[in-house]
Amino acid sequence: MSDQSKQLTGKDYCVIYGWLIGLTVLEVGVVMLEWPRMVLAILLVAAALAKTSLIVLFFMHLKFDKPLVWLLPGVPLALAIFFVGMLFPDIVFHASLIH
Repeated sequence: MSDQSKQLTGKDYCVIYGWLIGLTVLEVGVVMLEWPRMVLAILLVAAALAKTSLIVLFFMHLKFDKPLVWLLPGVPLALAIFFVGMLFPDIVFHASLIH
């Protein structure tokens, strides 16, 4: 891949910024709809992951880095998913404590 194809233009950054604003507006709109908490949580986490992906890929330029660099955020992310998975039974069986 040549260096020119790796460089993002101002237009590219504006498009990504537009997506970030759109996802933020979507998050605010979803909260205002007063849907069930589980649906809200799923939608908000999905939007947050989408925004995080855009930021990491384009503003932190990980899209153009070597695959080895992906281990830096990948290992903590895998650990976080593992820990949440381990706590999931407590969350499910003690949901009545959360209002």
